[in-house]
Amino acid sequence: MTYVDLVLQKLSTDGDREAVIGGDTRLTRSQARDLLFRLADGLVQRGVKPGDGVAVYVGNTPEAVLLNLAVHLLGGRLVYVPPEPGPAELKALVERAEVAGVVVDPSFGEQIDGWHLQDLPGDPVERVPAPEFATVAYTGGTTGLPKLAVHRPNPLAATDPRAAMPPVTMLCNTLITHGSGSSMSKAALVTGSKLVLGPSTFDADTFVRLARDEQIAVTMFVPPMLYEVLDHPDCPGPQFGMVLVGGSPLAPRRLRQAIEKWGPVVNQGYGMTEALGIAMMPGTDIDLDRPETLRTVGRPDPAMEVEIRDGDVWVRGPFVMEGYWGEPPLSETADGWFNTGDMGYLDDDGYLYLNDRSKDVIVTGRTSDNVYSRLLDDFLVTLPGIRQAAAVGRPDEALGEVVHLFLVTDGQEDVDVDRIRDSVVAELGDLYQPRGVTIVDQLPLTKVGKVDKRKLRSQFR
Repeated sequence: MTYVDLVLQKLSTDGDREAVIGGDTRLTRSQARDLLFRLADGLVQRGVKPGDGVAVYVGNTPEAVLLNLAVHLLGGRLVYVPPEPGPAELKALVERAEVAGVVVDPSFGEQIDGWHLQDLPGDPVERVPAPEFATVAYTGGTTGLPKLAVHRPNPLAATDPRAAMPPVTMLCNTLITHGSGSSMSKAALVTGSKLVLGPSTFDADTFVRLARDEQIAVTMFVPPMLYEVLDHPDCPGPQFGMVLVGGSPLAPRRLRQAIEKWGPVVNQGYGMTEALGIAMMPGTDIDLDRPETLRTVGRPDPAMEVEIRDGDVWVRGPFVMEGYWGEPPLSETADGWFNTGDMGYLDDDGYLYLNDRSKDVIVTGRTSDNVYSRLLDDFLVTLPGIRQAAAVGRPDEALGEVVHLFLVTDGQEDVDVDRIRDSVVAELGDLYQPRGVTIVDQLPLTKVGKVDKRKLRSQFR
């Protein structure tokens, strides 16, 4: 049994109950089930067979959620096409993924051609879910060929405890073709919950309206989205039963702010495209009188193994990808182990702490020491007047790199750069001394809402 079987079980009961909402579209369970089978039939009519790849270039709509499910229903290989790359890289991604077809939603973008989602539905032919399928996700490589992480059906799905959970109303804020959005939409469908889709590009005003009007109980953010909501003048009160935050570590001050606003319901998850569930820090385990509990991403999932090797975080288990498409599986090349690209450590109680992404470490000084940009980012937002911060390495002939800060302020007072520099040195030492500061109205974000440090670094090239 796969998650598709579990979803069909939910959609086959209480047919008048709302299942998926997005924009002006509101689908009941019966309507969602009917459209799911019609989308699957549309793919079959276009020649899609079990094992075939189907690339999807779609946004956050009910039709797109059911399209993704339809590919798995048929035993296909679902290939997520992200909006970040330009047309040339998208074309290379699709070619590398070896797909039978591409489904596009023109309202989402027109960078690639394919079957229009609106024209896809065929006849409502009921089908038994295939036992095998795959999901292929782009990992956002910066050079060379696109890297495509392959996941097979989760072996734990048949005993997924979420299937027995009572339905609630869930709001998905991230793209459904991204790991966090995909996980949220699946969780809603498996539990028989009402899935509310936020816009493809996050908007705090829309979130506030949906949280109020739809009486949202569960939602998920990446950190910059959470910060926007916390800073919103109409930020919701303690209405949530669970708030999940993932994608990158939270600044401890902001996590404290969220818990003080909503209660101990803010759970910080750690995962990535290649390893969807590594660790979780429940809000109930956070002690505001013990600051270290605000910094950890929690204990590893019981099904996962985590090791620290030379400062790098390695993981193995059922939530780790099979490998990259077109390359040997991890079981052959690394005995199933995957290097996350994160640097961190485990404490004596088994809690995992992350220092930085390896690619974001700033290497500076006469002895080429490491500056952990995340540590600096977290400290900067504790200073008066600073709402968001991103530290990056700026090339320097003498020192290799120096620390440069991009700051978003509250606009209420002039920024005293000397005070910021002195505060950083006093707290973190001379090595972390910023050599440049740029004040910006907002930090650039990727389409899934993470701070785009690559774009910030590109300003110095």
